[in-house]
Amino acid sequence: MTTIRRTAALQARGRVLAEQLKARAEAMRQRSSIIDLGVRVYDRDREAAGSLLGSALALRLFLFLVPLVLFTVGLAGLIGYYSGYDSLSSDVGISGTIGDQIDDAFSQRSTPAWFVSAAGLIGMASAGYSLSRAMIVSSALAWRLGGRQRATFGMIGSVVGLIVSIGLVSTIVNSIRSAAGLAVASVSFVAVFGVYVVLWVFIIQTLPRGTSDPGAAIPGAVLASTALTAMQAVSTLYLPRAIERSSELYGTIGVTLATLGWIYLLGRVVVFAFSLNAVVFEQIGSVSRIVFSVPGIRTIPRRYPSVARYFDLDRE
Repeated sequence: MTTIRRTAALQARGRVLAEQLKARAEAMRQRSSIIDLGVRVYDRDREAAGSLLGSALALRLFLFLVPLVLFTVGLAGLIGYYSGYDSLSSDVGISGTIGDQIDDAFSQRSTPAWFVSAAGLIGMASAGYSLSRAMIVSSALAWRLGGRQRATFGMIGSVVGLIVSIGLVSTIVNSIRSAAGLAVASVSFVAVFGVYVVLWVFIIQTLPRGTSDPGAAIPGAVLASTALTAMQAVSTLYLPRAIERSSELYGTIGVTLATLGWIYLLGRVVVFAFSLNAVVFEQIGSVSRIVFSVPGIRTIPRRYPSVARYFDLDRE
């Protein structure tokens, strides 16, 4: 009987403590607009099934990377066959097992290389559609537009182009690191961040959203670009050696699990960025409205109605 009373007393104390914490959190929201905004973004992310869609996006991103690697290996084989070039990894700063595999691709015969390239290209088209569809649904739910929008060629092309651009930027940074050292490569990530912000604003513009204003895409673009730049910095400056060590200790399974975890983190951040864009625009507005409120610039929308429509400045 005593045990039952103690349990009931603990449950009552737990309910009281939960109510106190809830009231304290509500008071903090009322005092701080930043905390209130953060809670709203978190609630919107939960409402839009952010964890589930982040996992779905990560899986599709991984499935896209597989045919992308196939296509790259096949293309390397074709370049090596027709140009006589037999080494690339040392020029782009890739060493170890991965570098050896890239160099092996340059020694392929023409027929297998064509086959691998074609298979990779077909796989990229299929996986690119699936990946684009996941991003469309995520953005639509974050903006409360429903999830029945169709994937257009522009959306698919922008998603595929973004991923390919990430690979190109990574290759360029590796080349800089190999030629100029870690210090210069570290500074180059500032430019990489700027490139990613532009790319993310462009791709978000092709996805369903509640406004045509490109300024509404900036908060999420900055968040996604920050995460992607940080991940790429770690991948460029630290992971090559870590992957070599993990390959020796844990084999291919360890490397694959680490890669999947990395991709899941990126997918989760991207989905959260959509909710951030929606809530910031609904609660605060966009950067465009601030820009067009500056004297001298605010006359442009009145003079050119198409500018006002594009930046959604007529919205009340």
